[in-house]
Formats: sequence, structure tokens, C-alpha cells
Amino acid sequence: MQTHSVDVRRPRAGFTLIELLVVIAIIAIIVALLLPAVQQAREAARRTACKNNLKQLGLALHNYESAFGTLPPGYLYTPGSDFHTLSAGEDPVANHQGLAWGSMVLSFLEQDALYDTIDLDLPVFDAANIAPREQSLAVFLCPSDAFSQGRFVDRGPSGSPENYAMASYAASWGPASGRVEASNPAADPPEDIIVNLDQTPDPGSEGVNAPFPAAKGVFFRNSRIRLRDVTDGLSNTVALGERTNGPITDSSGNLIGTSPHPDFENAWFAAVRDVGVPDDDHGHMVLFDGEFAPNSPRPNVNTLSYDDVGLDRGLSAPHTGMCQFVLLDGSVRAVTTSIDLGLYRNLCQRDDGVVLGEF
Repeated sequence: MQTHSVDVRRPRAGFTLIELLVVIAIIAIIVALLLPAVQQAREAARRTACKNNLKQLGLALHNYESAFGTLPPGYLYTPGSDFHTLSAGEDPVANHQGLAWGSMVLSFLEQDALYDTIDLDLPVFDAANIAPREQSLAVFLCPSDAFSQGRFVDRGPSGSPENYAMASYAASWGPASGRVEASNPAADPPEDIIVNLDQTPDPGSEGVNAPFPAAKGVFFRNSRIRLRDVTDGLSNTVALGERTNGPITDSSGNLIGTSPHPDFENAWFAAVRDVGVPDDDHGHMVLFDGEFAPNSPRPNVNTLSYDDVGLDRGLSAPHTGMCQFVLLDGSVRAVTTSIDLGLYRNLCQRDDGVVLGEF
């Protein structure tokens, strides 16, 4: 008997074009929903790593104070005429030291070998100090500050780089009243106010009609502040804050920095003279003052436009809506960028006697 096979055709398994498009759309929606969460998780991890850096730096400051009886200087200052016998062409008023608080605490960050490469008998800008000043260190870099990693602040003449490795943290010089151009300098009192770390770098050198004494923080030119000098309390006084390098912008990302200071210039090694402006310490390379709240440069009171004088002296944290600080008790606090300016300036001052509330 002959058998016959029956050809039973079954429908092929698979997606129709419409079903495939629906699946792709669903996947796209899921990715769109998950991506912000992933980005936030990554930023939270970077912020935690930044906090750990600040804790290490705060501990290093305390260990330095325990070893030497004072906190490290904001930066060292000795004019060339006092530092050594000048060679031809050297400027006698330029700062020939400049080593900053970051250099001073290297031995307390397990960087003894790097500290030993610094030639303390030569200016920081001497060729002998190229290796240490160009060394990028992870402990001085916030992981969210992508701009500063592997980059330099250049203090050399045009065409001849003099590089200093960038950093993400600056030390507190204190509150500042800023700079207001005088509309009537003959007024009584004069309408000219200059109190900031560039114009009045030393303690006690108050500006005309200044509401705050100069250098009332814990780090300034040749400072030697002891913890017992901080009468406001270690938990109420700022030591270090965050600063992202790169172009100076407003809260909307618009460029507001202009020549000669369009960018932040933050480094860890030293505060360094400019070849073209030898009597300028450039203390803002390693220090910040409290003229503006973090990430919040204020408009000029006369023109209602952003005043380009001093924008690079403030802080510019890379974290949205907040900036992390080391207080002098070693704790790390996140402070909102909308903090009251008066309260912020009180935090930057070591002995104003003001009782602070929550911040």
C-alpha cells in the first residue's frame, strides 16, 4: 500500500514589522527612564569619592597642625630681593616662594617621595621644580571635575609654558566684601571698597571702609593659624572648598569671565607670580574668598551686570546645587549653593563671634 505524506504548513514564528517597532519603542522608553538614574548613581559615586578626598585632606591638615603647632600656610611669600641674590633680569618684587598648603601636607598624604623632589632653595618657577609642580595627584582632584584632570595652569610668558598641575580644592582665605568701582571717591566715607585675597592678602590690611577685616579665614599669605585661634569653633569654620577649573560661567552656563581672567586657575602646588604682573601673588590659585556663595557670582551693584573682577576668587563645585566643604573639625559638609551670603561669610571667618544656626 502506498502512503501519501500530507504537507501541513505552519505559520512561521517571528515578529511582524509593527511588533518589532513596538518592541524597539518600549526598549527606548526603558533606556530613557533608566539613563538618568544611572547617571545619578554615577554622580553619587563620584561625589562620595570627592568626599573621601576631602576627608583625607582634612586629616592631613590636622596631622600637620599636630606636628608643627599651626595649620600650614595658605602659601609662602618672599619677594625675590629677600629670597636670594638676583640674577640679571629677575624681578625683585616677584614672589620667589609660593609653595601652598597642598605642598605642605604632602608628607601626611603618603607623598613623602614627591615632597623630597621639591627644591626649597629655588623659586617654585625654577626649572628644577618642573617635576613636582606638573605632578597630577588624585587626592587633589574631584572625579566630577573632568576639566582639571591632566591639565595645567600656565604662568609662563607667551610661547614658553610654565605649568602647574590643576586641582579641585582651594583653602579658605575668609569673607570678602569684593570690589566696587568708586562712583564718588571724595565722599565721606569713600565709596571705594577693596577687600579680597588678591588686593589685601595679609591679615589686618583692611580696605577703605571695609565691613570685614582682611584675611579673617584660616589660610592666607604666610599664615600660621593655630586651631586654638579659631574661636568660632572648628565645626563652624570652613577650611577647604571645591573649585572646578575651566571657563567661568553663570548658573545658566553663560560665559561671564573676561580677560585677563576668563577661567578659574586652581592648582595644588603653589601660588605663582605672573611674568607680566610680577607683583601679583595670584593667591587665588590655591585660596578662595567668600565674596560670592559657591557657584553664584553676583552682579556688580553699580551696573547690574556680572563684574569680571574677582570671579576667579570664588568657588565653582561640579555638583549640581551644592558644594562640599571640609570644616576645621575634619568633617565634610555639603552646602547648598543657595546658602544665605551672610551665613556663608560667617562660615569663612574664624573669630567673628557670630552664633550660627543650621546650614
